[in-house]
Amino acid sequence: MTSSFCKIVLSAKNEFRTTADFELNGLTFHTVDVKIDTGCPHTSFPVLKLGISDEVAYRMKEKDCADDSVQKTISFGVNDSKQKRDEDKKKFKSHRFMELNSISFRHTAQGFTLGGLLLGDFVVSVSYDRTGNILIGMDILKNLNIHIGTNAEGKTVLLAIKQQEETEEFRMELAKLFNVQKFG
Repeated sequence: MTSSFCKIVLSAKNEFRTTADFELNGLTFHTVDVKIDTGCPHTSFPVLKLGISDEVAYRMKEKDCADDSVQKTISFGVNDSKQKRDEDKKKFKSHRFMELNSISFRHTAQGFTLGGLLLGDFVVSVSYDRTGNILIGMDILKNLNIHIGTNAEGKTVLLAIKQQEETEEFRMELAKLFNVQKFG
């Protein structure tokens, strides 16, 4: 069910997590656990977290590696050494893509819905070897009007709506969040 806005309560681990629905490479995914990450520039989908088997992920990676029309990038984790980064960069330049765990492929997530809010189609980074969190980055978040506050129950809440699409329902929820009262 879609909503005019997204409301996410901060978890006990200090994370904003919600669910997403989308279609990716002809496969439809529902209620996928995702993490909001304002420090992540690009939305990242490790397909193994989507329930795809190792074998299917390997075949998908082979297909993307062979397809010159699929944009490829490499990215590194904070714990990757300079040596690993340098080696991976050489492999990437030599088109030895199958040897890289640090490689991502750009694909369009169609009909992307975040926490019940339909956002549309977005290009995302897809990795076939990684198993980390599915991260919703600033490439998607920049399209939202986001507010974070503490509700009457003392819970930290993130409210988000598409830019330029404020609704009365959203304004009322925002007023409750920030304890705004009408006068007169």
